[in-house]
Amino acid sequence: MTSVASAETVVYDQSIDLDKIKQKAVKKYIHTNGLHQLDDFARIIHSCATNSDIKEYNRHVKVFLFKETLEKVWEAYKTIGPVETCTGSMLGFGLQYSRNNHKITYHEDDHGDIEAGQIIILNLRLLWNMISLAVGHEITEVNESEKYIKMCYLEGGASKGFQFIRLRRLKDGTTEVEHETFYKSDSDFRDKRLYPYLHGLVISEFHKNVQKKLAS
Repeated sequence: MTSVASAETVVYDQSIDLDKIKQKAVKKYIHTNGLHQLDDFARIIHSCATNSDIKEYNRHVKVFLFKETLEKVWEAYKTIGPVETCTGSMLGFGLQYSRNNHKITYHEDDHGDIEAGQIIILNLRLLWNMISLAVGHEITEVNESEKYIKMCYLEGGASKGFQFIRLRRLKDGTTEVEHETFYKSDSDFRDKRLYPYLHGLVISEFHKNVQKKLAS
């Protein structure tokens, strides 16, 4: 429903256009979590919203090396966009919601630079495409001075926790990117056996997409 005021169209709410979403798992995620309107996304809670003891989480760390300056790599992570980073054999972009402008963007849209308040729903293809599932996280911090990005899983997913992408300048002028994840679920088998291996593959595809962008 729309209302016109001062010659401008103000969108109070807007239905999610499922025809613009490619993945069945993402559509199912939207339906299961009741994300039918823009305002439904605005009410989403991430798993960092409640204070939890970090000792309760499992920890996963993987490091990537870039033969570029810290400034150039940081700029790439801020501007590359979720479609480019989340495209490959395992990763697929579903949609993005921005709290700052109360707007949904789909695959073909301009998603802007990365910023706090962006909620991204992704499709993961795992175990040689035998499993397809949707996961959601929110960008909660983009720290310009310390060069890190923090992301938190959305409530209602299989895992709770948060991730950090930290950039460091090395002595030879190149850049180290550390991806640190704190996570937990209701399954010890999943947390100890499945998650570390599969998560490592997924984030490797993510960071390699950034490396490809820098090399192009």
